[in-house]
Amino acid sequence: MKKWIVMLMSFLLSACGVSKAEKQYAYKEGDQIPYEVVTEEQLPKHMRALYEKQHKQFQTYTVQQDGVTYVVIHLGERKTGGYGVEVIDVRYEKGKAIVSYKERKPAPDAMVTQALTYPKVAIKIKTSVPIEIKKK
Repeated sequence: MKKWIVMLMSFLLSACGVSKAEKQYAYKEGDQIPYEVVTEEQLPKHMRALYEKQHKQFQTYTVQQDGVTYVVIHLGERKTGGYGVEVIDVRYEKGKAIVSYKERKPAPDAMVTQALTYPKVAIKIKTSVPIEIKKK
C-alpha cells in the first residue's frame, strides 16, 4: 500500500513540475516577450559593479537569476555626445529570446557635446529561456 501512495505522490509532484515549466516557456514562434528597461540602481547588487566596470568597451552579456534575465548592452566609448543604444524588440524564435537593438547616432550636422560618452542599456526579462542579442 505504501508503494502505491509513494508512486502516486511522486507522479503528482512531477506532473506539477512539468506544468510549471510549460507555463514559463509557453511562447509560440514569433511571440513578443515583454521586457523592462532598468537603471543601474535597479540591477541586482552583484551586477552593478560589472555594469559600471565594463562600460568602456563594446560588450553584451546576460545574467539569469530566479527566473529573471538581465540583458546588458554596452556600445563602448564614443568621442562625442548624441549616441545611444535602444532595445527595439524581444521575440521568441527557435527556442530563444532574440533581443534586437540599434545604435542611435547623432546627425552629421548636429550640435553635440565634445566629451567621451559610453552609451549602454540594461533590460529585465521575466524568463529563463536562452537569450541571443542581435544588432539591427
